[in-house]
Amino acid sequence: MDKNQTIEVVCLFCDATLKVEEGKEYQSGDMIKCSECGDFNDYDSVLDIAKEKGFELAKKELEKELKLKFKHK
Repeated sequence: MDKNQTIEVVCLFCDATLKVEEGKEYQSGDMIKCSECGDFNDYDSVLDIAKEKGFELAKKELEKELKLKFKHK
């Protein structure tokens, strides 16, 4: 079973996947412009939301595996 998951960083306003300009690196406090709606997204906020999604995915996967492992026969 593949344990790798990809979590997209999305615009806080229109939910489009945020695309990074080639060669550009972002850091805390930076604003990322959405190529779809043009609004600026706070780097820290979009990263926090992506981390939350990652934790939820990991939690669901763990719960699923535990249920399979300890399933009563």
